[in-house]
Amino acid sequence: MPYSFIRYFVTAALTAASSWLHAETQIENVSALEFQALIAKQDGIVLDVRTPDEVAEGKIPGASALNIYDEDFERKLNLMQKDKPIYVYCRSGGRSSQAAKKMGANGFKTVFNLDGGIGAWNRAKLPTEKPDASPTKKSPSLSPEAFAAQLNSKRIALVDFHTQWCAPCKQMEPIIKALQSDYQDRVNILQIDVDANPELAETYAIQGVPVFALFVNGQETWRHSGLISRQELQSLLAKNLAR
Repeated sequence: MPYSFIRYFVTAALTAASSWLHAETQIENVSALEFQALIAKQDGIVLDVRTPDEVAEGKIPGASALNIYDEDFERKLNLMQKDKPIYVYCRSGGRSSQAAKKMGANGFKTVFNLDGGIGAWNRAKLPTEKPDASPTKKSPSLSPEAFAAQLNSKRIALVDFHTQWCAPCKQMEPIIKALQSDYQDRVNILQIDVDANPELAETYAIQGVPVFALFVNGQETWRHSGLISRQELQSLLAKNLAR
């Protein structure tokens, strides 16, 4: 094969790879009504990047709250599902634009920024909700050894890797609590806050919370990222308990 052809082929392949790696995130500024219509599709994640005091005054229903001024903001941002559309907003649009750029630099696929922020949302008389005012419980931190011991305390373990600020994680919590009650004698169902357990998050390559993982005899056999129904989890557990 001629050297010139090989060089052309290699150059083309490297160029294609570079273009893929550096493909720009699709970031679009949209009006409040457009933002509401996008959220209604229920195919993405709503993200409020204001301060806790601002969020306490009211937020868009179902939004995850992640303070852009948090020194851990970028690490937490990277725990969100990058393949889903992100609908981001702040007070007036400035901080959310900064957050959108950070998402672009970190490989998120599609980001919609609310033009005018929640101010524009309120002027359009769209609904808001007050966040849960109950005090946040401090999540336990587990060593890898303690976690392994819990995995092996029963033949089957289902682990919910989550964070306290993630709205989809909160949406799943009642389902996990119900499963803990239903299967308490047969399955060890664990909830692991990845913010409190960064070592475990790294060990198990957790990205895009919530993540659900099934372990059989201490070995991971199944994993799912994102929302999942109670029925699907029950079917999974029943199938593995029958073996």
